[in-house]
Amino acid sequence: MKRISTFLLLSCCAVYAQAQELPGFRTSNYAGVNSVHANPANIADSRYRWDVNLFAVNAGVSNNQLKYRLGDVGSAFGEDTIKSQLFGQNKGLTKALVNVGVMLPSAMFNVRKFSFAITSRVRVVANVTDLDGKLTDKIINDLSSNTNLPYNIASNENMRIAVNAWAEYGVSVAREVLAVGPHYLKAGVTLKYLSGAGNGTINIDRLHATMDVDKGQQDAYLTNASGKIGMNFAGVNISDFDAADALEFSGHGVGAELGAVYEYRPESEKLAGNGFNKYKFRLGVALMDIGKIKYERDVTRSGTFTIGIPAGQQFSLKNLDGIKLDNYKTELGKYPQYFTPAADNNSASYSVSLPTTLQVDGDYHIHYAFYVNMNIHIALASGEKKPYNTQYYSGFNITPRYDGKIFGVFLPVSYNSLSKLNAGASFRVGPVFLGSGSVLTALLGSSHQLDGFIGVHFGGLQKRK
Repeated sequence: MKRISTFLLLSCCAVYAQAQELPGFRTSNYAGVNSVHANPANIADSRYRWDVNLFAVNAGVSNNQLKYRLGDVGSAFGEDTIKSQLFGQNKGLTKALVNVGVMLPSAMFNVRKFSFAITSRVRVVANVTDLDGKLTDKIINDLSSNTNLPYNIASNENMRIAVNAWAEYGVSVAREVLAVGPHYLKAGVTLKYLSGAGNGTINIDRLHATMDVDKGQQDAYLTNASGKIGMNFAGVNISDFDAADALEFSGHGVGAELGAVYEYRPESEKLAGNGFNKYKFRLGVALMDIGKIKYERDVTRSGTFTIGIPAGQQFSLKNLDGIKLDNYKTELGKYPQYFTPAADNNSASYSVSLPTTLQVDGDYHIHYAFYVNMNIHIALASGEKKPYNTQYYSGFNITPRYDGKIFGVFLPVSYNSLSKLNAGASFRVGPVFLGSGSVLTALLGSSHQLDGFIGVHFGGLQKRK
């Protein structure tokens, strides 16, 4: 149990990027090939004849309990700080989102009216969902000296931790499909090959139990317990992870992304060439991260058990001391009187859905290089019925910006159902782009997320006439 909690602590200290990757910069008309990750139609009629992304990385942390201040960021990641803020007697259900996005070398180019992009990314998405703060507080602390026992657990939630890591290689194509007077429409599609490095899930569903301690034996135990506990693993071994394991892929699948962008161009005839942003208003719609990765389940590590510990009988938590997460199935199987294996424990394969989102994006050209953008992202994937699925959280962003050819400043203000309200700042200077979606909130007060990104791209701009 302590290993589960340790994994959670590490998750909440890891890197983060929600559905809105590259906050602020993603709204730029000079994002080049990186704009394909917001909407595949964006690369049509781009400001670039060609563009190459060398690399881009997002990093941060997001949850619904722990808050960060920029001034004391060093101590914010201490184990004691995380324990006191994330878990405790007065804490409710803990939720967290962890998502690493590393954009590898990618390129965009034009062939007549068509625009093409070839992209590659490595991604890790993890969710902590509905974890009982009081229960976790008792697990990670010394139960033998806990004066608040016995503790009656009555959870009606499916507490779960899910991680999915994969690489994706995409080919995108987009073009103009309609140009009538001031009305302009373009559409695009991305097809992706998905290569899964690993998937891991631990979930405890509707646990009702009493946790107490035998003070004579200094031994904590569970009694009068019911519910389900499940472990599901494929690919990377979490307990004995080695950096080289990240390059070994055990899952495979295909994915797609679809998008369309409408632009209202009342004065487009006055601007010759593709080097100008001709629209007064732009509206984009995109369905992102469609697809699944099929994994071969590691049946030696994976299994589901029905919990049944009668009142008056005890299951000692010392039985799990020193047991690696990947060996929980074997250990619980030693106590069939308390843990009944489910019928599907030996099923060979399963499919993990990508964290699908619907993106609606509106952009208004105020004057010269000044714009304001609003984006609504709606999470369409869920891990409620399939705990091994990962998901994003719904929300919206408003981003005023100055978006010149060489220099850009972006001020994203966002709200989502996990980390609530945040404000950040991003910059684009020549080939370098960097920023954060929460730095201003963390600087002026405190934030439930702490994030940042940096990247380098370069390209040849379209000619202006």
